Amino acid sequence: MLHPFTFYVTQSAHTDIGYTHPQEQIQQMYIEFYDQVLDICHQTENDPPEHRFKWTCETFWQVEHYLTTRPEREAEFQHYVRSGQIEIMATYLHFTDLIDADAYRRSIELAVSYCQRHDLPLRCAMHSDINGWPWATADILAEYHIPYFCTHIHIDNATDPLGKRGSVHYMWLQGGRNDIRPDAPVRVPKMFWWQGPKGGRVLHWLSEHYNLGNALGISGTKGFGADKTRYFIETDRTSVDELYATAQREIPRYVERIKAEGYPYDRMQINTAGFFVDNSPPDWRWCALIARWNAEHDDIKLRTATPSEWFDDFQQHCTQNYPTYQVAWPDHWAHGLGSDTPRIALARQNQRKRADALALVELSGSDEARAALDLALDQERFALEHTFDAWSTAARPAAPFNEFLHMHKALNFYRADLYFNEAIGRSLRSYLPQQERRERQLHIGASQYEAGEHTIHFSSEDYPLKPEAQALRAENGTTYAFQLEDRELSQYVAALPIVHEKPLVSFSLAGEAAGRTQARAFLHAGEHTRIKTDAWDITVNPRTGHLLSLHERAIDQEWVNAKHQHGFGQLIHEQVVHPWKREAVGNRARYIALDIATEQLAAAFPPEPIVTRSSIVLDAGSRFTQGPVFDEIALQGTQDNIGRVQLAWRGYHHLPIVEFVIDWEKQWSELPEAAYVAFPFAVAHALHLETGGGFFQPGSHESGGQLPGTCSSYYTIQRAARIANESGAALFWLPLDAPLVLTNEVAYNRWETSPYTWNGLLASMPVNHYWHTNFPISQRGRLRLRYRLISRQGFGSDEQAIQAAQPIDALGWC
Repeated sequence: MLHPFTFYVTQSAHTDIGYTHPQEQIQQMYIEFYDQVLDICHQTENDPPEHRFKWTCETFWQVEHYLTTRPEREAEFQHYVRSGQIEIMATYLHFTDLIDADAYRRSIELAVSYCQRHDLPLRCAMHSDINGWPWATADILAEYHIPYFCTHIHIDNATDPLGKRGSVHYMWLQGGRNDIRPDAPVRVPKMFWWQGPKGGRVLHWLSEHYNLGNALGISGTKGFGADKTRYFIETDRTSVDELYATAQREIPRYVERIKAEGYPYDRMQINTAGFFVDNSPPDWRWCALIARWNAEHDDIKLRTATPSEWFDDFQQHCTQNYPTYQVAWPDHWAHGLGSDTPRIALARQNQRKRADALALVELSGSDEARAALDLALDQERFALEHTFDAWSTAARPAAPFNEFLHMHKALNFYRADLYFNEAIGRSLRSYLPQQERRERQLHIGASQYEAGEHTIHFSSEDYPLKPEAQALRAENGTTYAFQLEDRELSQYVAALPIVHEKPLVSFSLAGEAAGRTQARAFLHAGEHTRIKTDAWDITVNPRTGHLLSLHERAIDQEWVNAKHQHGFGQLIHEQVVHPWKREAVGNRARYIALDIATEQLAAAFPPEPIVTRSSIVLDAGSRFTQGPVFDEIALQGTQDNIGRVQLAWRGYHHLPIVEFVIDWEKQWSELPEAAYVAFPFAVAHALHLETGGGFFQPGSHESGGQLPGTCSSYYTIQRAARIANESGAALFWLPLDAPLVLTNEVAYNRWETSPYTWNGLLASMPVNHYWHTNFPISQRGRLRLRYRLISRQGFGSDEQAIQAAQPIDALGWC
C-alpha cells in the first residue's frame, strides 16, 4: 500500500440518563468517570500523540455535571481541553425527535456560553444512538460557528441513512448469527454537508456504531450482563494481550469488508468506549494496544483522536467536494413518544408555554422567577432526553427497576410544568402592582404571538367560575364569553384578541355573560348530524363518530375523503397476536422484509396474522352543546380491548377552527399494542410536515424533503401538517397532544425508505408499545387527544394561521 489505512479512534461514554442504571446512580458514576479521565490524561500527557489518551465529552451534560460537583478540578479539566487531550462536544444530551428548535438552541448555548467564558475551543457536535435530530440543528451549529457534526447512530429497529437497502452494523455480523445473512450490506460511513432550512450548513461525518472499536478489539470486548451494578467493570479482567489478539483478527477483516462495500478513503474515524457498554467509564488499555499495533503493522495504522482532529486531518487529505443535503432528518426511534402519552402531551403543553415564561421572567426581573425558570428548562431537557425507561421493560416486565426509572422520568415532565408555572406566577406578582383592592384579572402573554384572535385556555384556580353568568371584560370594556372545555379538569376556553401594544393582555371577570353574536343550530338529516359555522359545514355520522364532510364554505372545498376504508377520526386499536410478539413488528420482521434474513429465519416465521384491530362501538344517542365559543357533538362508546371513549367534534365560532377531541379511559394491554386515529383527506396534492426548524416534504429525497434512508413510516410533527390543493388553498392539521403521524397507510410495520407520493391519508399514532426495550410496555388511565384543523384563508401568513389554531395557556389569575 502506498499509504496505510488509518483509523482515528475516539473514546467516549454514551450518555443514557437511565436505561443501564437508576438516574441518580448514573450521576454519581459520571463523577467517578471524569475523575478517572483526568487521572489518565495526566498519566499519558507526555506520550506520543498517536497513542496518548484522548477523551471526547460526548454530551455537554457530562461536563456541566462534573464541574458543578468537582469545581476544584476545573482548572485541570480546562488544561487538558486546551492541550487537545479532551474535546468538549456542543450537544447537551441525546434528545427525542420531540425537541423543538428553540429548546435545542438553548441546549447548545450552554456549551457555547461555557467555552466562550473560558476561552475554550468548541468545534464539534455529536449525537450517538438516536437516529435523527431537528432540521434546525444545521442552522444552529452554523449560527454558533461550530463547523463539525459527528454522529454514531444505532439502527436497532431502524434503517440506515444514505445506506444500502437492508444495511446493518458490521458488528452484527460478527460471531456467525443465525438471523442475518453474512452477505448483508454493512453500513458505510460518509462525509457530507448537511444544510438547514435557513441555509446554514455543517460538515457531517455519519459514522458507524459508537461501540465499533470495542467490537474490533481496540477497547474492552467483554459483554456485560443486562443486570449490572455500578461496579460491573470489576468483572472485566481482559488483558491488553487478549484485546490485541482480537484486534489482529478483526481489524483487517473490517478493512477488507468496508473496502468491498465501496468505502473510498484511506482513513476512517471510529468510536470506542472504554468498556463494551453504555454509560462506560474510560479505560487506558487502548493506548497500550495502539502503541503495540503501530510498532508491528505497516498496512493499517491506529491513532487516538478527538473528533475535531479527525475532521481537520480528513479535510487536509481528502479534498474533493462533498455532497450537500438540504433535507430533514426524521428519527426512527420517535415511536417511543407513543409509550407515555399523557407525559408527551404535557411536554407539548410546556413547549407552548415556554416563550411566555421566558418573556415574563425577563420582564419582571425577579431573581426567584429566574431560578424557577432555570429549573424548568433543566427538567424539560431531561424530559426530552431519549431514555424513557430501563433496558428490561419488555424482558422483565415485573422488575422494580423498570418502575423506578419510569417514575423518575415522569417526574422530569411534571417538574418542568411545575417550575414553568412557578416562574410565571412569581413573575406576575413581581411585575404587576400589588394593591389590596386591585381587581383580579386573567393575564395572557402577548409579545410572542401574531395579532388577532386566539383560543385562550385557563382554569379557575382559586376562585369559582360560572360561564353561564360571567364573561371576560377587556380593558376597553368589551366582554367575551368563555366556555367549559374539559369537564374532567374544569378547564375553560375563550376566543380573545391579542395585540402587541403591551407585553400582557389582561381581562377582568364581568358579572354577566357576554351576548351571543348569532344563534347556532344543529341540523339533523337521517343518519347525519351537521354543525354550521361561518367557515365550515361539518357533517358527522352519529353511528360511528366519523366525519363525513368538512366543507370549506369560502372556497367550496371538500377536505374529507368519506369513501376511504378508514373513517375520518376513526380510533383504531391494534394488538400483536403473532407468536413472535414484538419481533413480528421489530428487527426480525425488518430482516425478512428487507431480504437480509437467513433462510433459517425466514422459514421459521409462522405464517399467521400479525395484528388484530378493533374500534369502539358507540352508544345510542349523542350530546349536543351550543356554546358561545364552540358548538359540539359528543358521542361515547366502549370496546373490550380499548376501554371507554368519548368523542367530540367542535366548530368554533370566531375562528375557522374545527376540533376533534378524544377522551379515552385506556385499559392495560398484556399484548404489544398501538393505537391510531385516521384522517383520510380528499386532497392529496401536497403535504408538508413541520419538523424542528421548518416544514419538509415527507417521502421526497429532493431538497426540502428528507434524507434518504431515514424513517418514512412515521414522523414527529412539531405543530402542524400543511395540506394544499392544486390551486394552492391550504388546510393545517394540528395534533396538539400526540406528535407521531403515519402517512399513506395505517401500518407501523413498514421498512422501505424509497421515495413515495402522499395519497391523502394521515394517521396519528398516539400509542405505541412495540419496541423491545427502553419504553413502557403498556399504559392505562385517561388519555386526552386533541386535533385541530384550520383554513389558511383569511390569514396573512402560514404562521399566523398556525398560531391562531394553537391553544394558548393563559398565564393565570392575579
